[in-house]
Amino acid sequence: MMFIDRTPSTDPDQLWRSHAADLIRFATVLVGPADAHDVAVEAFLRASAVLAGGAVADPRAYLMRAVVNHANDLRRSRERRWRRDLAAVGPSSTAGPDSFLDVRHAVSSLSLAQRTVVYFVYWEDLSESGVAALLQVAPGTVRRHLVRARTHLRKALQ
Repeated sequence: MMFIDRTPSTDPDQLWRSHAADLIRFATVLVGPADAHDVAVEAFLRASAVLAGGAVADPRAYLMRAVVNHANDLRRSRERRWRRDLAAVGPSSTAGPDSFLDVRHAVSSLSLAQRTVVYFVYWEDLSESGVAALLQVAPGTVRRHLVRARTHLRKALQ
């Protein structure tokens, strides 16, 4: 009798080949196309040490969470830099943030958690419970982020 090993691979090359496209696509939604590849690769590299140990039951979910974490790190870093730069130049007379709002701008103005949920529900066509399982959060948390995202988008696009 032949046994087939169904445990997830811990080989970094195999993991990258299996999940790279999903990670980059997801990172694109979170941080935009300019930084998506860098975020996905950096998140993968950070997570690969833990994944190599074989202690992770669902490598895809772990990698997706790593992308969310790295996207959060990048966002916080940019916000700090933006606040420093804004403080350095002082007040300006530029137009308000609501001029020429489009869908992409509206989506990018969502919180990272809201964008994450919107991505998985609308682009990956996952159910709320599927998103909750993937992100390892309660289904109510996913519902709350989705409701808030829809409300924000509705207001922003009126």
